[in-house]
Amino acid sequence: MKASDVVFCDHNAGAPATDEVLAAFVAAERACPGNPASIHGSGRAARAVLEQARQRIADAFHLAAADVLFTSGGTEAANLAVMGLGDASLPVALAAVEHPAVFECAKQRGVVAWQVDAEGVALVVEPEQRVGLLCLTHAQSELGTLQPVAAAAQLAEQLRVPLFVDAAQTLGRVPLHEVLATGAVVALSPHKAGGLRGHGVLLGRDLHRQLRPLLRGGSQELGLRPGTQSPALAAANALAIEQALTTQSWRRTRMLAIRANFLAGVAGSAVAHRVLTPLANSVPNTVMLHFAHVDGRNLVPALDLAGVHASSGSACSSGAPTPPRILLAIGLDEAAARASVRFSFGWCDDAELLREVGQRVGSLVLSRQKKN
Repeated sequence: MKASDVVFCDHNAGAPATDEVLAAFVAAERACPGNPASIHGSGRAARAVLEQARQRIADAFHLAAADVLFTSGGTEAANLAVMGLGDASLPVALAAVEHPAVFECAKQRGVVAWQVDAEGVALVVEPEQRVGLLCLTHAQSELGTLQPVAAAAQLAEQLRVPLFVDAAQTLGRVPLHEVLATGAVVALSPHKAGGLRGHGVLLGRDLHRQLRPLLRGGSQELGLRPGTQSPALAAANALAIEQALTTQSWRRTRMLAIRANFLAGVAGSAVAHRVLTPLANSVPNTVMLHFAHVDGRNLVPALDLAGVHASSGSACSSGAPTPPRILLAIGLDEAAARASVRFSFGWCDDAELLREVGQRVGSLVLSRQKKN
């Protein structure tokens, strides 16, 4: 690869949309200029496209159409679930594995914290006080660690409280039907799996009975999420979800090979590093690396200048004064946490190119280690 080549290694923040998804969006947007809440012909046509998309997603997950709620993105879906599920007078049980969209929202209700082990796995135990909701992400967004959702579902059933699962990082990467079978309310962020930004999905049985709305206004989305829906985004992301589910096994195989090649390239550079991601218990496209003896504050910008677009963690917390919460929870101090970088790959990446990228990353960091 040439030094001028730019390689995108931040798919956990957002992945490119597939050509078919883009085409579906344009077709629906052109065909549906009306508001789906309007009763005239254009409105009815827009409503038909919207509801067809809802039914397609419901069919993909073996749910009823009323079990699919459209939002403006994964953050709104998470906020709606965290604030709208269970007894709002009681706190939320969760761990440091959660995305800021869940954690910051839960703090409004109060938090009962689970501990986290050295691999970033939440230790799900019965809380010592009453809670109104359990939250457990399906995969931790920085480390990529898969979480014990089945154990959380058993505890939720025992306590007779709802379970919310943020599956933003797992659509198209690991199976989701098992999570939905637990009865959890699940949030999806299709733009991380070949869909379009600005649109999220909340899944769960009997949502209209479980949820309280955050916003007030119209009666859209069963009165749970007022505001004009986008038939074009719904149609495009219904297709993205279908593609992600039908190709999940193939995508996983591809991403495992890509990650392995990248890590081989890093290792071949002889750079001092530590793999923080538990590779046997993580989403297949993610790896968090800690590089010793470097000033981590300039590491991501240096990689950017070298043509490697990676991150220090969740895009929603980029620029925060402290490093990702999960890295501190697994025992790193702030300096070590800042010297850690997340690389996340897509299923269409070139596996051999990513070996060269790993070599480039290792060589760059090695040069910085020698200066210190």
